[in-house]
Amino acid sequence: MPTQATPTEKTLLVQIEKLVQGGKGLAHEGAMAVFVQGVLPGEDVRVELGRVRKGYAEGRLLDIVKPSPDRTPPPCPVYGRCGGCQLQHANAAAQLELKRAILQETLARVGGLTDVAVPPLAASPEAYGYRSRARLAVAAPSGGTPSLAYFEEGSHRPVLIAQCPLLAPRLNEAVAHLNQSLAGSRAMAALLQEVRLGLSVTTGEIVLQYQAERCARAQAEAWFERVRTGFAGVKGQVMIAGRGASHRRWTDGDATLTEDVGGLRLRCSDRSFVQANWKLNAVLGGAVAAWAREGRGDAPLRVLELYAGIGNFGLVLAREGALVTFVEGNAAALADARYNARVNHVGRCRFRSESAEAFLAGGEPGEYDLVLMDPPRTGLSKEALAGLVHLNPGRILYLSCDPPTLARDLRALQEAGYRVTRLQGYDMFPQTTHIETLVELTRGD
Repeated sequence: MPTQATPTEKTLLVQIEKLVQGGKGLAHEGAMAVFVQGVLPGEDVRVELGRVRKGYAEGRLLDIVKPSPDRTPPPCPVYGRCGGCQLQHANAAAQLELKRAILQETLARVGGLTDVAVPPLAASPEAYGYRSRARLAVAAPSGGTPSLAYFEEGSHRPVLIAQCPLLAPRLNEAVAHLNQSLAGSRAMAALLQEVRLGLSVTTGEIVLQYQAERCARAQAEAWFERVRTGFAGVKGQVMIAGRGASHRRWTDGDATLTEDVGGLRLRCSDRSFVQANWKLNAVLGGAVAAWAREGRGDAPLRVLELYAGIGNFGLVLAREGALVTFVEGNAAALADARYNARVNHVGRCRFRSESAEAFLAGGEPGEYDLVLMDPPRTGLSKEALAGLVHLNPGRILYLSCDPPTLARDLRALQEAGYRVTRLQGYDMFPQTTHIETLVELTRGD
């Protein structure tokens, strides 16, 4: 579409071609790419050019001249300022298609995977109110009332939060109560830097973790008592003062939560990681188990689970007879996995408290039929990738939360002789551009 401005003007009328990784819309002004937040494909929008770099520019949305039929009013009063969501302005069906297209484009552009079929994403059971985990900053504006906050997109400027539509209702109740507690204890609010909230979908219990720059035991205990007063259902609280090896830690109550998944009762301590959308996590866990079972015949499956966490996926396979080796560098998470195996009476488990890189360095080719892995957002390190290729398993199930690093790793695995046999994306975080993707790879032979 021709623009109504010359390249030297700062205001342009452009047409959005598509959304790219991160949720920004892509348009062109001649040969220059323009990236705009808060838009949808096909929309004609007026933008003000901001940062201009060689070949591209950032545009600030001024006006939507021709809106997309998929546009919907965002329900959050701070949407557009808070950096937590990028897609509240798109309806639910459009979000799923936009993410599918982003995933497909990223796999092709970064990984060279132009022949991989990307099916529709598996939808979350809930579009709002699905988060059972959250991490918020504590903001104490000069002369203002202390409050929990998120941050603006790409900055550390706080956006004060009274409630968040992505949080489960019980966590929004906790946010309101914590804001009231912060307002009544400004001295403590000045010390606190961060609050992490965890909810058990199964039991309704809540665990709260606080990060403070400094704190004495008496201050922590007084804060625990203040929070417990007038708010039921808090199973445990944890105060962490300082960072690194010299930090101090105080606990009130039991700081573990339990959830049901795949017929198992799983414990998660406050220092372990679990998915924030537990209902969709259960769907994902079922898919991992189903994919792992296929092709095994009657023979026991030898499974290696890297970045195993609390045993969310591998324990289901071990219960069905597979021999599963759990590798996890987080000692607290591995302790949870051991506990979960014991209380669920699951045998055929081996636990290794070390990094994926260290474990793979001692691996032998052909030792495992299947490698299951859920690495961090950064994907596989070069050492982990080399160790995995040396291990040479028949199949790999790779669960990723970041399409660009996934595409990078899939390219490397294909170059090492593996091929992508199937792929499924999951809308783990509706209203955001985050995509969870499960990929199966098999040896080329």
